[in-house]
Amino acid sequence: MLTKADFMQAVQDSIATYPSIAPLYQAGDPRILQHLEAIATMLAMVSAQLETAMAEPFEKVRDATVLADAAMRGIVRQARPARVRLSIINQGDLPCLIESGRTLMDSSGLLYQVATPVSIPAGETATLEALQQRQVTLKHTVQHSLPFYAIELPITNDGADLCAIAVSDQEGEFCYRDRYVNTLSGERVFHVEADDRQRVYVRFGLAEVVGVAPPEGSTITLTLSYCAGEINLAFGSPFAFEYLRSPLEAGLSLQMDALLLPGQNPISMSVLRDLARYPSVYDDNAVFLGEFDFLVRRHFPTLPFLAIWNEAAEERVRGASLDHINVLFVACLSSMGNEQVLIEVDPQDPVHPLFIAEENLTATQRDIRHCILQADDSYKVRFVTPVRSAIVMAIHARAATAYVASDVREQIIEVILQTFGEQAAASRRGYHRPLYQRVYALLREKIPALSAGEADLTVQINTADSLSHRPEMWRYVSADSLTVSVETINTVTPSWRS
Repeated sequence: MLTKADFMQAVQDSIATYPSIAPLYQAGDPRILQHLEAIATMLAMVSAQLETAMAEPFEKVRDATVLADAAMRGIVRQARPARVRLSIINQGDLPCLIESGRTLMDSSGLLYQVATPVSIPAGETATLEALQQRQVTLKHTVQHSLPFYAIELPITNDGADLCAIAVSDQEGEFCYRDRYVNTLSGERVFHVEADDRQRVYVRFGLAEVVGVAPPEGSTITLTLSYCAGEINLAFGSPFAFEYLRSPLEAGLSLQMDALLLPGQNPISMSVLRDLARYPSVYDDNAVFLGEFDFLVRRHFPTLPFLAIWNEAAEERVRGASLDHINVLFVACLSSMGNEQVLIEVDPQDPVHPLFIAEENLTATQRDIRHCILQADDSYKVRFVTPVRSAIVMAIHARAATAYVASDVREQIIEVILQTFGEQAAASRRGYHRPLYQRVYALLREKIPALSAGEADLTVQINTADSLSHRPEMWRYVSADSLTVSVETINTVTPSWRS
């Protein structure tokens, strides 16, 4: 890259060929130097632009190039709404029903939509879940029926970010299909894309080729959801209805109970620059190696328990059957816990799961089935009841008298339940059995009292259950199934004394 000094040096080398100007240049006359330095500065800027442009296809240092590359790869910068659980106290004399879709407001003025309806009896407490988002409905009239007709979405000025889009017309809802993958002619689908200026479009199909093209004069209804991205609310923060529908709602007291999902801001430019390099991260169309478990968890991250297995895993446990051909089996529990679940008290007396009939499926189970079939509709999806089974574990520890036995016991219980308990990630993924080496290493790493001096540790895990992998099992260590005893011993540390 040529700099301003390089250009000024070229001027100085050639100024001697102009005898009438050379003395003025040597004297530093501003009438001569000003326009020469201005020209040298502009040429240096052009040189820098050319230098950057030569490496730009490989380095992508400019934001405009990163956005253009993301647009070419179909990446749309969207936010994810936070999900909260609210505690509601009905202080009135009559029961009150809160329907899904109701709008709530927190102390910061952010709007929420009720995701799970609930009925609260008089004088009692209930919980519901809500999404931090607000919806805007737009009407668009198709002026000309064109191939791959596109509708540009408006940009908000309140700082909210786009998180969801729903499209419908007079005939019903359109289904989202990323880049028209597995889309036949006549399917009512739409695609979402962004250009290099981050303008977002809803695009339809091409008649007789892929999808459908909206006819001229038809009215398209767009329901846009906006959210604030990542939020941080304190426990017990007050909530209120945006408006009251009945006098009964005035007697409800709403407050924050738990932040289930904190939300997510749109990815930054630096992250987007790296994200575009790895298609498997942002392209969630393909189900790699049949990882339907990953697909469902990506769309339903708050499920307390989920297990998905195929006919091969099913037949290893319960034998071959013609009913298992090309079937995906799903056992799940939503955060509301309204799905049926069985309990296995004694591993020697196994409890077999039950198949759930179509009419008994919950809304969450129907959404999970829709998610799987949208990725691959060649499978039959059958839901079974999860089976809870607490893992019986007994731990006996010895620690030096410098430690308080009750404190060490509480630390052991906390570490075990956090790693192998009901809320642990490993327990939520189906059949789970703690390994002895993992338990020993974990306790010695997390609890200093068990790794100092002559401390000792004994762990017993009930392994009487069958060695076969029963995929519907939800196994975890509970507070009732965990027994911890700690004794303190006198230890003498060898030392030198004068």
